[in-house]
Amino acid sequence: MAPKNSERSKTDRLRQALAHETAKLIVAEGVRDFNRAKLKASERLGKSQHGSLTSNFEIEQAITSFQKTFIPDHQQKLTAERCVALITMGWLQDYAPFLVGPVLEGTAGINTPISIHVSCDSVEDIIGILQNKNIELKFAERRLKLNNEFVFLPTISFEYQDHEIDVLVFSLRQQHQLPKSKSQNRSMQRINLKGLKELLAD
Repeated sequence: MAPKNSERSKTDRLRQALAHETAKLIVAEGVRDFNRAKLKASERLGKSQHGSLTSNFEIEQAITSFQKTFIPDHQQKLTAERCVALITMGWLQDYAPFLVGPVLEGTAGINTPISIHVSCDSVEDIIGILQNKNIELKFAERRLKLNNEFVFLPTISFEYQDHEIDVLVFSLRQQHQLPKSKSQNRSMQRINLKGLKELLAD
């Protein structure tokens, strides 16, 4: 019985080490993709074949712990990011804006962009509003999973008050289809303009 307990303890320690190293990569080094961060953490620890041991939920817990320990002003930075999100969502209030991702979930690290979803059948409408703010825009497409199918959505990226912002544009037909979270096997959390105001007020 003892060898089994010893093996389980060794596995638990490995899971914790992988979760901590992955959290460090995400928060301190700006690696945005969980799977890429897990792979890199496994390679650093010389345990490349064990990357799947650590769940994304365990990594999120490790991120929270890492932030509390090594980034004492994390909450202030998070509040500043959410305030910038509020301003941007105010510009786009006619297009059902939602804040999503690490800035909402509280797991944002260095260089993590503020992610906002809007719904509009004319991307040009969104571009026009942002161009009127004298902001330099970049355009791309983002691959997301909606209703068990992968789709490519137009993405508008820009900087405002030293924060990077990504605006993903859903069609009106897609606006009620919640994409899957990259960090957990569930629908992505999101919050609207009113909800964000209430969150900041708290």
